[in-house]
Amino acid sequence: MAAPATPSRTLPRSNFHNANAATNTPPSIASNADSTVASPAYQQNEHFKHPDHAIPPPDYTTYRNLVIVCCHAIFHPDASSPEFPLYSPHDEKNWHLADFQKSNPDTGKPGEQETFLAHTLAGIDAVIGESSPDVPNRTLLVMSGGATKLSLTALSEGRSYYHAALAHELARGNRGGGRTHQFFSEGRILLEEHATDSFQNLLFSIVLFRQTTGRYPKQIKVITHAFKARRFLDLHAPAIRWPSGRIQVQGIDPVMSGAEREQTIEGEEKHGITTWLQDPLGIDHVLAGKRINRGWDEQVAEQLVEGLEDSVKELVKGTVPGHLPWESTVVQDENMQ
Repeated sequence: MAAPATPSRTLPRSNFHNANAATNTPPSIASNADSTVASPAYQQNEHFKHPDHAIPPPDYTTYRNLVIVCCHAIFHPDASSPEFPLYSPHDEKNWHLADFQKSNPDTGKPGEQETFLAHTLAGIDAVIGESSPDVPNRTLLVMSGGATKLSLTALSEGRSYYHAALAHELARGNRGGGRTHQFFSEGRILLEEHATDSFQNLLFSIVLFRQTTGRYPKQIKVITHAFKARRFLDLHAPAIRWPSGRIQVQGIDPVMSGAEREQTIEGEEKHGITTWLQDPLGIDHVLAGKRINRGWDEQVAEQLVEGLEDSVKELVKGTVPGHLPWESTVVQDENMQ
């Protein structure tokens, strides 16, 4: 069994934390910074520098369920900047959007950044729903999306969605990033930063869950557009032989008129459903070409599945093996209860 991976802890902290860190002053003292008298302990140790203590890794023994937020664009403000909270994730200018995702004043179509933020917050709500002190943590949230716009930024979609949720928290006055930053710090929010399409969103998030917890998820919820529900339930899940009773889709669509909805569904059938029906693993020239255009590097596959089962390695590389480990996960899970 592969050793659990440790989620990245290198994301920029809030300006509040950065200010405190710059003076090596704990928040409890910083909050009284206007006081003219320091505590005796600090008077006696004026050159004291707080050490970097080892932080115990998260305990993932109780986690069984996976929520995947599929990312579709990049929120680009610099999260390390003191002005970061001033860049609203509701403002279209703060996102790298494809032309079809942008607002259209002539038709009244709003920019789709509102939908992307709704996807993100729905994922966080799923974690909040299991935050009772009396119930062990059972759900991991994965924000999934690679660096698909390398000509504009090296920032991944997954990391930028976390930044968007963080900006949302800070704008609401939640100093330090609120529950979003808390859950990330606790390892309950993971960033999958390689996926370039919906198939990879699903498969790579499952692999990340396994690398992190040492098991495959028992239940999966995918948060994406409602019009893509069929793609996940009828195409992607069967393509990797994920049990149909153990995956759900929470669909949140952009605001659309009747005509726009018809065009969207028609486009999904023509360019989504039909293409994936013909190429379930996305390895032929059309879908593979899209991956390359979005920054996919085949060498990454080796890193993603390091230490995992040979059958999973085959699947990630584009071949469906005879048996996959999650086909018997329920039995294994029940034995571990």
